[in-house]
Amino acid sequence: MKKSYWLKKISIHNADLFLEYIRTVLPWLKSVGGVVIKRDISQATDSTKWDGGNLGMIIEFDSKLAAKKAFYSEVFQNYLRSRELTDLVTISTY
Repeated sequence: MKKSYWLKKISIHNADLFLEYIRTVLPWLKSVGGVVIKRDISQATDSTKWDGGNLGMIIEFDSKLAAKKAFYSEVFQNYLRSRELTDLVTISTY
């Protein structure tokens, strides 16, 4: 079966929410079969104080079905809605 990938880029300009996203979503991705194969994290501004940031990731799944199932799962969608992140995180499949 062909592998499938999430290509994610998200900007969260609130330091607490940004860190929570990393601490929550990365372990969850692993639990649903996602493997982060590339990650890039940068601070949102040049400030000397951490003020949120940008996160880019490539996550590999065993199949397109597994990738879509993870994205549309009730757990992930509820998380996005509860943090008002639904407009910042999308999925495209080919």
